[in-house]
Amino acid sequence: MRRFLSTAFAISALCLAIDASSATKHHRLAWDGDASTSAVIGFSPDGHSSNPYISFGYSTNENSWSSQGVDSTSTFDGSLDSYFVRLENLTPDSAVYYRVCDQDGCGDRFWFKTAPAEESPFVIVAGGDTRTGHTTRREGNALLAKIRPLAVMHGGDFTNANSASEMDDFLQDWTLTYSNDEIDGYSYQRIYPLIPTHGNHEDDNYSTTCQVFGVDFNADGSCSPSDTYGAVQISPLLRVYTLNSQFQESGWSSYATAMNNWLESDLAGTGAYSHWRFAQYHKPMFPHYSGKSDNPTLFNWWAQPFYDYAMNMVVESDTHLTKVTEVVAPSNSDFSTNETGGTVYVGEGSWGAPARSANDAKFWTIDMASIQQFKVIQVSFDQLTVRTAQFDNSASTLTREDRANNPLVLPENINWWSANRIGEAMVLAQNNVGRSVMLEDDTGNGELSLPVTDDTFISSRYSSSNFDNDSDGLLADGSDSTYGTLYSLIKFDLSNLSHCSTINSVEIEFNITNRSSNSYGIYLAESNWSEESATWDSVGGSTVLSQLFASFTPSSTGTQVVNLSSSGLLDSWLNNENTGLVIASLSGSDGVDISSQETGIAPALRVTADCSDSISEEVSQVASDDVFISSRKEDDNFDGDSDGLLADGSDLTYGTLYSLIRFDLSDLSCRQYIDATLELNVTNTSSNSYGIYMATQSWREESATWDSVGGSSILGLQVGSFIPSSTGRHLIDLGASGIVDSWLNDNNNGLVIASERGINGLDLSSKESGQSPLLTLQTLCN
Repeated sequence: MRRFLSTAFAISALCLAIDASSATKHHRLAWDGDASTSAVIGFSPDGHSSNPYISFGYSTNENSWSSQGVDSTSTFDGSLDSYFVRLENLTPDSAVYYRVCDQDGCGDRFWFKTAPAEESPFVIVAGGDTRTGHTTRREGNALLAKIRPLAVMHGGDFTNANSASEMDDFLQDWTLTYSNDEIDGYSYQRIYPLIPTHGNHEDDNYSTTCQVFGVDFNADGSCSPSDTYGAVQISPLLRVYTLNSQFQESGWSSYATAMNNWLESDLAGTGAYSHWRFAQYHKPMFPHYSGKSDNPTLFNWWAQPFYDYAMNMVVESDTHLTKVTEVVAPSNSDFSTNETGGTVYVGEGSWGAPARSANDAKFWTIDMASIQQFKVIQVSFDQLTVRTAQFDNSASTLTREDRANNPLVLPENINWWSANRIGEAMVLAQNNVGRSVMLEDDTGNGELSLPVTDDTFISSRYSSSNFDNDSDGLLADGSDSTYGTLYSLIKFDLSNLSHCSTINSVEIEFNITNRSSNSYGIYLAESNWSEESATWDSVGGSTVLSQLFASFTPSSTGTQVVNLSSSGLLDSWLNNENTGLVIASLSGSDGVDISSQETGIAPALRVTADCSDSISEEVSQVASDDVFISSRKEDDNFDGDSDGLLADGSDLTYGTLYSLIRFDLSDLSCRQYIDATLELNVTNTSSNSYGIYMATQSWREESATWDSVGGSSILGLQVGSFIPSSTGRHLIDLGASGIVDSWLNDNNNGLVIASERGINGLDLSSKESGQSPLLTLQTLCN
């Protein structure tokens, strides 16, 4: 597959002369080698496509483009045909523009970014298990397009049956990951390189990743199980190792030996020259769900080499939940925490596949949850910042310019999961031999970097103008000839401090782009404001200046750090309202320029805090049983019905409908809790009110019918209600209801959802049809 079938040649205006589109679809891109100079472009025929080829270049001027023919073709599962073009000798850190052409002309315009050849920072996304739950899979795909990562690590289980029809659906959904751009007057779609992994749902064809994505790790020009493991070099900063956990199964020992020998050799050689090292494979060594067995073979293969050769982070999948661990090292047949340096394990899948109960924590687990998610990882020389993004539509969308201006910027309003103790972001650095260390000390004295949520400047002469996202960044001046008096307004996200008790130190850091010899004050903002609407008039002009907390002189460009530990500014925000701060000149008219979150390195608030006092832990359980029952079909059982869960006061077909849900809490090690929340995923809205009732008798999903549970007599004490007026997640507080106490005291008949009035029915996803009902307990145990 490495062989070129045709030499690149200038095509002048060939594509420009043809308006018709090529007969191709399912465009995808993969990395399997040096990501700074090579990529594999894949696509499938959409009807009849004769002699397709790629036309590509480094600008939108198609007269300067070259073309390259197909290097290889494959047929997956007998009917999914794919063409692959391997581009090599590409220019690092460059936009590559291309179109797929055939006898009908040239199709849509795509572009991607090659990895940098220097140690420049970037963002990648890592997740897995897209095999079912298509609604949430699509939400995750759409979120990826908003984030604009450099690349995507996929942990396997692309589909459920590994069939051509399901893979066709996966590839169609993958088009939602494209980002739409207008470049030089042309409509382009940014496409993101995928680094695929073999999962157990690909076990009927160990050539799946090669046949579908064109991956040829062993560079032999053909598809084989040897293409399921290899390494991708993403710049000098990061080397990503993809391994096949399914080689632990019977009959694959020779491949396992070859893979593991290669891994140790590469880690000792090329891997040692990479600044960071990641691994991905499908099955976890120690799943965090009690229904999954441990995989001691994987532990015996990899845990010691990972430690010996400083594997910084491992992304696992398969279990359909999320987890983050302490920094660990192998110890006999298990891990032990090692705060001086080791490996962090994250992941466990759930990019669409229904979440399973996160109910098997290890002593080295930081936190876990049953959610739909993938990891968003900011990679820089000094540190890794790892976040877990939950899937919804709340996030803003980064533009091409946003990403070009700041390779680490992330969209606003992403629904980040907040992990116990560390909050939304896990930050890793390295010890002196390259192993990961978490940026905390051994007393829980965590070093937190709090991100900017809002930053802008205001002008006395343009008193009604808003300057959010201005190309000048942030400005402050006593008397500017154009703007008059200038103030910079900055606000930080303080949510990560919710797990902390004592604040030990506070520093604010600016990136000065135009220096000044004047002194500048840091003031508490008198009133609240938002960056998209703040003006001189709206904040009250100079009255926005409240208490002066600190001052500094920005006499040089670059990083400026101001100590706020004794100022009381942070205490004011935490004890009252977070109105942010104001930077204003204390004297003179020599203005200062500071980069904003849109124009470069954003201001940052560095906090050292004691976050060790929390003794609570969040435990999430998916439903063990869920089904609906019908008064008109009183003898019918609807377990696993494609409609999910239904409730209605008087449905034309089913009559009265109840949904029954039960959570098995028998394996819960900690039986004290301080909060309980029921989460339901609404797929069809209703304006009616629905009650949540204790079920009066025992039932099981595989046998429950209207008659078997006693019809309406199943409704016991009402413990809650809600109005499902919008689709998506609905959270119902059960903490004070007593229902969970009843369940924990071995009277667990589950709950019933029933209409309180009206005939406007409600649809919920079940554990078989999508996102399972979820019970989250905030436990309180020593």
